[in-house]
Amino acid sequence: MNVLFIDWPCFDREETKEALANMGHQVFTFFHEDYNSLYSESFDSEIKQSIEKNNIELVFSYNYYPLIALACKDESIYYMSFLYDNPYAYIYSYTLMFQTNIVFLFDSSLVEYFQKGGLKNVFYMNLPGAPDKIEKLLKEDYGKSRYLADVSFVGALYNEAHNFYDRIDWSKNPYAKGFVQGLMDAQKKVSGYNFIEECLTPKVLEQLQSLFPLEKDKNSIETDGFRFADYVINRKLTSRERMDYLSGIGQRFGKDYSIKLFTLDENVEFPGVSNMGIATYETEMPRVFYHSKINLNISLRSIKTGIPLRCMDIMAAHGFLLSNYQSDFFIDFVPGEDFAYYENEEDLYEKIEYFLTHEKERMEIAENGFQKVLHFFTVEDVLKRMFEVGLSKPLGGETC
Repeated sequence: MNVLFIDWPCFDREETKEALANMGHQVFTFFHEDYNSLYSESFDSEIKQSIEKNNIELVFSYNYYPLIALACKDESIYYMSFLYDNPYAYIYSYTLMFQTNIVFLFDSSLVEYFQKGGLKNVFYMNLPGAPDKIEKLLKEDYGKSRYLADVSFVGALYNEAHNFYDRIDWSKNPYAKGFVQGLMDAQKKVSGYNFIEECLTPKVLEQLQSLFPLEKDKNSIETDGFRFADYVINRKLTSRERMDYLSGIGQRFGKDYSIKLFTLDENVEFPGVSNMGIATYETEMPRVFYHSKINLNISLRSIKTGIPLRCMDIMAAHGFLLSNYQSDFFIDFVPGEDFAYYENEEDLYEKIEYFLTHEKERMEIAENGFQKVLHFFTVEDVLKRMFEVGLSKPLGGETC
């Protein structure tokens, strides 16, 4: 099959192109600066030229782009996309209905949502890891001291000054402020089920819109509830959760253990925690995961059930993973065997203490997680399953 790979700066670009070639496909690449736009005559013209010139039968991209969907519908060829961002506004584009689309999501709850709405071209797939690439990286010469840690967390704190929640003037509506803060306090105590959006009643949404209008694109079907839940409240809740947990870990373990944070904000401070600044995805993150005794995952709350990419990267790097509860883990991984999870804040501290003092068990779990990724969840493994699932249906008409 002639496959056109959208060559934007996504994760595992080279591994994906190599895997597609290993699967027997002829791989062509395409890039246009407007790939992330909603309207571009130049993009539409150039991608169609590439499709026709190279007799392309399928276009593949990480994340979903309406411009590509429109072009593939016009050319009557498949468009296969695999989302690793969440939340992701374009997934609510009306173009998702095109039967030329084959869309994979790593969050099974979101797949269920779309399939209940009649979209049968949306499927669940776990994100891949790249253990071979990481193994080569770890064999290179590099200073290890920056990456050595007893406990580490790599990720954003979502505390940037321009975040939506902090741009709202809550003083104009104390009721809305109290409601949202109470909702976040309640959700923080619950793992495994996110009830933020369903608790945003029409009255509350009306008040939130008056405080901070969030306009959607005219071609999007996303709701006000989705936008305020995922872009405002869940993001702020994740920020609070990550900072609260890191503060607590620093206070409890910082005197006796090395606790490291790798994040965009180099100025944030937690007593007992060393802020190491950003860790680059391609080179530094795998080294952090490999050299940390415990790698934390504190999921973005808008990821309802899915396994974040961070988790697959940790296991692919021989790292021990301690994650919050995400139900999709239980589809392919075994808790206590491939990874460990915590149920709440106090359980997190107890699990950290336990696994810091039970090295043999911790190392066995890390090795099991690595072996499972190595044998079942490499880029090529996952792509093969995607093609088997996605291409099992005939190319259809305009909509589902």
